[in-house]
Amino acid sequence: MALTRLGRLIVVGTILAILVGLMTYSVEPMTQYSIDEVMDSVDQHENERIHIRGIIVNGTLNLESGTVMLTGSNSTMDVIISGLSIPTGFGEGMMVSVKGTLHLTDTGHVLRADDIKTGCPSKYESTVNE
Repeated sequence: MALTRLGRLIVVGTILAILVGLMTYSVEPMTQYSIDEVMDSVDQHENERIHIRGIIVNGTLNLESGTVMLTGSNSTMDVIISGLSIPTGFGEGMMVSVKGTLHLTDTGHVLRADDIKTGCPSKYESTVNE
């Protein structure tokens, strides 16, 4: 039995509505915290997946060991980045956004990163008129 044109539109519309609903339902936004916000309430975030932003401390980026230190206004946090693809623009002194799980170690709290994002540096650089 063939569907009429209206019937096909209703079927396709229903399928699209279901797909959009599933996409909306499955995406859970994460609150992005500063390093200072996390370190002020570090026990609340322990063993949780968090999203932080911070500036890479000069002299701490070590790609061989896969570690880096991020800083906020008052606090710092060690981040393990080994095994991740390092994005363009990831360098010392740059603001980055990192998602990962916060763990307590013998040396303090460490974020095991699973996702790194950087901004476009050219977007923030001033243009020089020559």
